[in-house]
Amino acid sequence: MSTPTPVKHTFVGSCHCGFIKYTAAVPLTDPPTASRCNCTICLKQGYTGIRSVQQDFTLLSPESVSQVKDYQMKSKDIHKYFCGTCGIHVWSEGEFVYEGKKYPLFTINILTLDQPQEGLDLSKFKIQYVDGRNDNWMAGPRDVPWPGGCL
Repeated sequence: MSTPTPVKHTFVGSCHCGFIKYTAAVPLTDPPTASRCNCTICLKQGYTGIRSVQQDFTLLSPESVSQVKDYQMKSKDIHKYFCGTCGIHVWSEGEFVYEGKKYPLFTINILTLDQPQEGLDLSKFKIQYVDGRNDNWMAGPRDVPWPGGCL
């Protein structure tokens, strides 16, 4: 039996001060799921991500992504975009290499999806946990935090 394809729903999101505004079509499962990672950057940002694709994300404000602050870690392959005024991390994009193969990455911080919004209730999301701190991606998500992670 195959797993049903998640239905995409378009929502509006923003940083706290409203400088960054966007729409995104995100795939929602039943129940909707998002991920938390125990790596140092995700943990310190309090990032709760949902996978999407860049083509389903539209930046409404500011006019250009060049006006958004961009933090890159050691490899410089992943951009972590945040507001320079209020500091809220909104989305990440780029690619990562795992076992010699490149994978695209585009995630949205679900905590930046505006509330309330029809069809979206963040309290209904099931949080899954991944072990990025140890590059243990192949273990997949689980229902409890990995060591060093946070609920």
